[in-house]
Amino acid sequence: MGFNIEQFKGYFKSDFAKSALFEVFFASFPNLRFQASSAVLPGTSINSDIFSNGPYRPIQRPVTRSYGAAPINFILDNEGRCLSALNHMIDSIVTPEGIVSYPDEYESSCTITHYNQSGGAITKYTLEDCYLSNISDVALDWSGGDALATVSCTVNFRSYSMSALGGSGGSTPISTYGEGDYIEKVPNPDAGPKIVETSKFPNRNDGIETN
Repeated sequence: MGFNIEQFKGYFKSDFAKSALFEVFFASFPNLRFQASSAVLPGTSINSDIFSNGPYRPIQRPVTRSYGAAPINFILDNEGRCLSALNHMIDSIVTPEGIVSYPDEYESSCTITHYNQSGGAITKYTLEDCYLSNISDVALDWSGGDALATVSCTVNFRSYSMSALGGSGGSTPISTYGEGDYIEKVPNPDAGPKIVETSKFPNRNDGIETN
């Protein structure tokens, strides 16, 4: 039996996702959300290493997980807000005088939301502990006519979390993946003792509850 494209499309409840329906939201600069002209939903890869034990054949095993950077292109506005915001992000990392800031002074979150044709959110990616690592040159050309001025930048991040929203317009995810969901499921082994009010134990003054 030959391949039937209509039968293949029938397995989907609605139409295919469009790559042009998205927005990028920086927590520190929310006004940039509609100026991103292109972006990527980030990927991840498993890094492996080869182990050998005596005469046995080497075997390849996963050892860590890595994430690539996310390139984003922005359309510049006539007020200079977009380019000003991007340069402000860069200055918060390494100042023009060469002073390097602490991570909590420049790391932020960035969300990339993908929508369907009805305006419902399909997926939302949150880049954890991200920062700009590059701002491109801006090409200006008299022969460009009505061409829009754009600037591209590279966003580095530690990891990401993803929420599948189903495209129905609701805000409750049908499933979640990545760091945010993983951290909630794994108890913290380094949790300290529970602090309680010392007034409950008149004969003790350490303020620590023990079993």
